[in-house]
Amino acid sequence: MSEPVAVSEGKALAVDLPRPAGAMRRFWGSHPWLVDSLLAAGYLAVGALWAVITPLSSGDWSPIAPILVPLVGAVVSAVALLFRRHQPWVVFGIIGIVALVSHLLDAPAEPFGVGLALYALFVYRSNRSGWIAFGVTAIVSLFFLPASVLFIVGMLVAALLGVTVGDRRRYIGAIVERANQLARERDQQARLATLAERARITREMHDVVAHSVSVMVSLADGAGALADKDPQRSREAIREIGDVGRKSLVEMRQLMGALGDETADGEEQSPLRPNPGLGELPGLLESFRAAGLPVTMRTQGTPPEQAGLQNAIHRIVQESLTNALRYAREPRHVLVALDFTGEPLTLEVTDDGRAGPPAESVGSGSGLVGIRERVRLYGGTVDAGPAGDGGWRVRVEIPNEGRGHGG
Repeated sequence: MSEPVAVSEGKALAVDLPRPAGAMRRFWGSHPWLVDSLLAAGYLAVGALWAVITPLSSGDWSPIAPILVPLVGAVVSAVALLFRRHQPWVVFGIIGIVALVSHLLDAPAEPFGVGLALYALFVYRSNRSGWIAFGVTAIVSLFFLPASVLFIVGMLVAALLGVTVGDRRRYIGAIVERANQLARERDQQARLATLAERARITREMHDVVAHSVSVMVSLADGAGALADKDPQRSREAIREIGDVGRKSLVEMRQLMGALGDETADGEEQSPLRPNPGLGELPGLLESFRAAGLPVTMRTQGTPPEQAGLQNAIHRIVQESLTNALRYAREPRHVLVALDFTGEPLTLEVTDDGRAGPPAESVGSGSGLVGIRERVRLYGGTVDAGPAGDGGWRVRVEIPNEGRGHGG
């Protein structure tokens, strides 16, 4: 099982990766400063032993300077090794200078520090940095060391070890980074899907509420006007207000049920039903007629089978008629024309309202925005504007093979 390596020290990974096998391996991997401290201490012990034994082994029993210089150098190099992960170039420079000064002063210079610094460059920087340092080391050794070939061979061993460990470390780091990137992309896609669903629900709620409120306001105005002249028709209008309100509540509960919400009193929700399509258009038009809008519908061709496209057409007609009910001044005729025979399919809602300022609106002004958004999902176009003397027309064209996921 490979050991997961974080991209940067001390930062938690965004994804769960397999842990390395063995408690000791996990312990050393999670305590880099302890590892470096023990390495520096071990190097200091070896350097001190090297500084004392080398002069004495040559038969010189009074080598105070030859012992003191390498001892100081061992201390400086050991302190530098504490930072080999963070500043490997600085560590390589310090240890290299210590080794060179020791050699120039005829003091015994051990080769282990240079090898450790070279290894750190390969592992914690890059192979390019490591080979540059190896080249500098080889060139300097050819000028200053009599047994330079043996020294270069030792540095080559350190370099090859560094290449192996460094490549493995960078490869695992790249895998970890890619896993984190995929996790971030997954979360972003989930957030985008959530936002898209909220936008869809918002459009649905706007259509339901706008239609219901507009129809109920018109019915209430008519009922008030007929209360004295024709009480029977006034009562029928009031009953129609109740029917429209109940239907709207059912639709809103359907939308909230799609979000998984519970009703306020904890009761069971209404069973989920498909969103309204073309089959529900006659009932929709009837509700507008009851509110006083003289609307008729003309259909040509075979309707599309896509449920989402049917729902989009239903909502577009609903919003267009709601706008006509709000804004058209005394319309005598409102036509809903659906043509499914050609390419693209077309939908037109036209009224012949009189010229002049429109009726006062209770809307939010986002109806046309919602229509354009629905049509855009299917790669279609919307043209909305004045038609005739005071009238208004909404024309929608949608490719027969819808490209979106509407409704």
